[in-house]
Amino acid sequence: MSNLVMKTIALESLDKAVRSWILKAVEEPLLVIDNGEPILVVRSLFEDDVADELIAHNPAFQASVERARQQKAAGQVKTLAELRQKYAVE
Repeated sequence: MSNLVMKTIALESLDKAVRSWILKAVEEPLLVIDNGEPILVVRSLFEDDVADELIAHNPAFQASVERARQQKAAGQVKTLAELRQKYAVE
């Protein structure tokens, strides 16, 4: 299983103007455009954002999601109501 490693950069290593814009993005999102096209949103992190991002891009997690989609398409899954009925859970 390979682990995604997120690249990091120290804020103090950035140009003063870039650093200023990033610090402003803590208060409100910053949309970065290139040739008139949006390419990036810089925003403050919420508590679980980093973990969520790492999990979502983990190859093992993606494979698990794909297997679940294939099982659903093949009719190999049960609804929550079916499971509750089968196991008499309310």
